[in-house]
Amino acid sequence: MISQVMRLCRLQLGNLFGINVIIHTKDKAKKYKFIALSVVWIMLIFMAVGYVSAFSYGLASMGMAVIIPMYLYAIASIIILFFSFFKAGNTLFAMKGYEMMISLPVSRASIIISRYLCMYFMNMLVEMLIMIPGLVVYSCFEQTSLIFYLVFILGSLFLPLLPLTISSVLGAIITAVSSRARHKSFVETILTMILVLGVMIGSFWLSDNESMLTEEMLKNMADLLSQQIGGIYPPAIWFTKALSGEIVSFCLLLGVPAVIFTVFVAILQKYFQKICGAIHSVASKNDFKMTKLKKNSHIVSLWHKELKRYFASSVYVTNTMICFAMAVILSIAVFFMGIEQIETVFGIPDIGAVLIKCIPFAVSCIFCMVSTTACSISIEGNTFWQIQALPVNAKEVYDSKILVNLSVAFPFYLISVIFLGLALKPSLSELVWLVVLPIVYLCFSSVLGISVNLTFPNFEWENEVSVVKQSASMMIAMFTGVLSGVIPILAIVFMNEKYTELIRISTIVLILIITGLLYKSNQKKELMKVGTE
Repeated sequence: MISQVMRLCRLQLGNLFGINVIIHTKDKAKKYKFIALSVVWIMLIFMAVGYVSAFSYGLASMGMAVIIPMYLYAIASIIILFFSFFKAGNTLFAMKGYEMMISLPVSRASIIISRYLCMYFMNMLVEMLIMIPGLVVYSCFEQTSLIFYLVFILGSLFLPLLPLTISSVLGAIITAVSSRARHKSFVETILTMILVLGVMIGSFWLSDNESMLTEEMLKNMADLLSQQIGGIYPPAIWFTKALSGEIVSFCLLLGVPAVIFTVFVAILQKYFQKICGAIHSVASKNDFKMTKLKKNSHIVSLWHKELKRYFASSVYVTNTMICFAMAVILSIAVFFMGIEQIETVFGIPDIGAVLIKCIPFAVSCIFCMVSTTACSISIEGNTFWQIQALPVNAKEVYDSKILVNLSVAFPFYLISVIFLGLALKPSLSELVWLVVLPIVYLCFSSVLGISVNLTFPNFEWENEVSVVKQSASMMIAMFTGVLSGVIPILAIVFMNEKYTELIRISTIVLILIITGLLYKSNQKKELMKVGTE
């Protein structure tokens, strides 16, 4: 069975990273795109390593190096749980391809384990970006032994098992519950948003409690954080105790995830088809009624079509709306905390003046993190020919996709601006910047998403998650959008105050020029040629 699992894993990972296509293709354009994507991933990896290293160094410099392993273990587990939540259920319980594979001389257990191991391998890469830089920083401040490194390696190898299993079960439950509803995608989206936003609000609540610590409590910050993390996620405590040589904690650290994983796979192997049938059964009603037909312009009809396609995918909706919801949560947090409490938390007097100047860029940055247009071409998949066959031009199709992003983001933008305006009480000029900047950035991210997706289209996907969350166009658009907001923030913080207006004006003019140039360039790309170059 081991050889079967290894072969299946190799095939799936080869398809996942596009290695098979790059090895066998003679198309130079595809190879260049693969190289460009690799460069983007390398830049993102360097950014992640730098952030984790800086975070770990900050804890160590505050005299809290002892909690670095525990903190990183918990953070890695939460990230794996969060990102696997959207994919685990669809990947493990996907029936597409299963019928073909089960007819081959491979066991059912091999298919299930290979699917699980592929997700495990991907999450191991994410975990390494978090754990290894933290380990290096920790080793510079604390004495370590050979046992410490052995426990660290073994604990890290078993780390993804528990969050992966939890995310698989939760994803399956949400899919099963939503499939019974008439509006399946809507119910699945609501359940997912409630779960994710609950986690986010909970983390804000914990952060708020930490901000109320007294000076005496600050002296015991490491113990307090250990208790909080241990109460939320006990394996993090086991990991810390195992590093110090405690045998019972070491056995729990490895044994609990292994047992849960084994039981999970055993149940899947025995009841896989029944579980899939229960999850993917759909409720439907034959109550169609012919009503009055309406006639709209091309752009309005395409806009309606794009909105229906968008809301038909719970993964698509959740992945984009979460970022928009983050802007609202940030605004509400600033409103209820107030400038005075923010100054207390950061320990910086008169931070309110700097905050008023940076907040518009920060909100814009959040709105640019994910754009619906960055995968709006690829999401068409093997049905893209239908749009190509319609009597519409490329401009109308691209504009309708841009309108969807603006339509979805606008309510979140409006709520964010209202709460920030009430919280910051800005002057008239500051209020204008607060209103205008996010709108300009929203237009920029919408047009940028189309440009990037036209350059890196992917119509040969098996799971929507691979397009919505893992595609080259989504990563490049996110990286570019965030960078366009972070650079002005850093310039405002570190440069003289007299240059603030110049930075704002220069940024908005540059963003508008780039948006206009990208928009014009997009119109020259005909629909019939997309994906064929």
